[in-house]
Amino acid sequence: MTENDQQQEEDICKENWDEIFKILALGNVNQPPQTVGPFHMITKLDLFGARLSSLPQSLSIALPNLSILFCMKNKFEVMPEVIGRCTSLSMVSFKSNELTEIHPEALAPQMRWLILTDNKLQSLPRTIGRCNKLQKLMLSGNQLTHLPEEISSCHGLELIRLSSNHLQEPPMTLLKLPKLSWIALSDNPFLASCTSVSESHLELYPQDILDDPTKGEVLGRGASGITRKYRLNTDIDTHLDVAVKEYFSTITSDGNPQEERKVSMVASSLGSKSLVNVLGKTKNGNLVMELLQDYTVFAGPPSMESCSRDVYDANASVSAQRVEAMVNNLLFALMKLHNAGICHGDFYGHNILISTVSEDVLWLTDFGAAFFYERNTEYGNLIEKIERRAFKHLITEILSLLKDGDEIEEWREKLVHFLPCIEEQSLEDLSRKWTDISKQ
Repeated sequence: MTENDQQQEEDICKENWDEIFKILALGNVNQPPQTVGPFHMITKLDLFGARLSSLPQSLSIALPNLSILFCMKNKFEVMPEVIGRCTSLSMVSFKSNELTEIHPEALAPQMRWLILTDNKLQSLPRTIGRCNKLQKLMLSGNQLTHLPEEISSCHGLELIRLSSNHLQEPPMTLLKLPKLSWIALSDNPFLASCTSVSESHLELYPQDILDDPTKGEVLGRGASGITRKYRLNTDIDTHLDVAVKEYFSTITSDGNPQEERKVSMVASSLGSKSLVNVLGKTKNGNLVMELLQDYTVFAGPPSMESCSRDVYDANASVSAQRVEAMVNNLLFALMKLHNAGICHGDFYGHNILISTVSEDVLWLTDFGAAFFYERNTEYGNLIEKIERRAFKHLITEILSLLKDGDEIEEWREKLVHFLPCIEEQSLEDLSRKWTDISKQ
C-alpha cells in the first residue's frame, strides 16, 4: 500500500469516526488506542440485539482484519454490500433478522461459515457461486422456494441447513456437491408426503408428575427442548428412572423440533440397540425415554477454527474393542434409519455417547437435523450418499485416534481397507462388506 493510499483510508475513517465508534461501542470493543482507523487489531465484532438496520460503508476500511461478524437479532432487511468488501471475513451471522434480500456483492469468495437462519429470504443471489470456500451454510427458517444453479460451484460446502423453507422440489444441484456430508431438509413441501407418523403404538404414561417441570431434574437443555429426569413408582417396592423430553415449537438452526420428535419415535422402533428407546408419551405429548447412564461424549463439537469438523482431546484414543463396536453398531443404526427413510443429518462424533463401563455400548443421539425422505428415488440415493460421507469422516477420525499396538494395527488395516468403499456402496452392502473385513 502506498503512503497516499494509506492517507486516503485514514481520511475515510476520520469522516466516519462517529459511525465506526458507535459500532465498536455496540460490540463492546475496547476503544482502540488511536483516534482514527484503520483498526488492525480488531478481528471479531458481535452486534447482538443492537437494533441495527445498516452498517457503515467504511467498515471494510476501518476494520481491515475483521474475520468474524455476528449481527444476530437486529433489524436488517438486506444483507449489506459492505460485507463483501471485508476481505478477511470468514464467519458471518445475520441470524434472526428481517432479511428479505442478500445484496449480490455481499457474498465474498473467502467466506467459510454463513448463518442466515430465521429470516424471510425467498431466494439466494447467483453470486453464491463465488463462495467456493464456503463450508457451512445455515438457512433454516426462511421462505426459499429453490436454490440457484450457481450453488454447484460451492465445491467446499460440507454442511447445510435448509429445514422449514418452501422448497417444492428436491434441490438436486445441491445434493450432488462432492463434499456435502451433513444436511437438514425437514419441514419442506417436497417432503410433506413422507412425514406422516402414527403415535398409536406409544404407551401413555398418565402420571401428572411427568408434565410438571418443577418435579424433574434437568439433564440437558438445547434449542429444540429440555430433557428432565423423573422417578416413577412402578409398585410398592420398585421405581423406574426415565428421561422426559419437552419439545419446543420454535424453529432452530437445525430444523423443526416437532419433526425431531417424530423421528425419535420411529427410530426407537427399528431394533437398534444404539438408538435411544422411547417408552411412551405423557399426557402433554412429551416423550418418555430410557434414561442413559454412565456415558461420555465421544467428541467435542466443531470450533470456530475447525468450522465443520469435530474437535478431539489431544489425549483421546480408541481401543480395538471400541473400534469394532462403533463401526458395527453405528453402521447398523444408519442402515436401519435409511431403510425406514430417515436421514440423521448430523452424524457426528459429538452426537455419539459412549459407555464408560462397557467398550461395546454406545448411542447415536440428537435427531434435531433429521428428516424423512423417499427412498428408491434419485434424490433419495443422493441423501444416503451424503450420510455415508459423514460416516466416512467419522471412520477417518477414529483412525486418527488409534495408538500403536499389534491388535490396534490389525484394526487400522481393516479400517483403511474399508474406507474407500463407503461412498461407493449402499449402507446394506457396506454392512456385508464390513462383516467380511472384520472377520479376516
